[in-house]
Amino acid sequence: MINRIAGSFFIGALFISILDFLYFIGLKLNYFNFYKIDIYFNVLFYDNQNFYLLAPLSFVVGYILIYSFAAKFFMKIYILVILLFMGALYEPVGKKLGESIFLKKNQQFLFGSTAFNGAILYTGRNNIYIYRKELEKTIKLPIAEVKNITIK
Repeated sequence: MINRIAGSFFIGALFISILDFLYFIGLKLNYFNFYKIDIYFNVLFYDNQNFYLLAPLSFVVGYILIYSFAAKFFMKIYILVILLFMGALYEPVGKKLGESIFLKKNQQFLFGSTAFNGAILYTGRNNIYIYRKELEKTIKLPIAEVKNITIK
């Protein structure tokens, strides 16, 4: 019984990691690099990973792919899901995916005594990345020094 649980979790984690890698590498290549957001892949991966969902999902996927009576059918579905996640590597899809997750348009900020408009591209651990349309560039500012004054 313990062998089944451990084996399911290990194999599931391996298969889920492949999907996770494709997803995050697509975001890094097509969204973060496009907007010139200088964040390491490992930090991006760790900060945006849902570990509470990852563990049970790894066990379930592993169990279904190893011990289910319909394992061959689920393996075919998994291959289709891999192809779907590979879509993030295609530039328009990866960019749109990143925008739908991280982008917040039409925001107003206060940095010191300067007020300006922009779009939040990504909020990291210590910095916020804002796209300034009038400058046509991404700026990186410390989170502690920026106030978002947009009234929602």
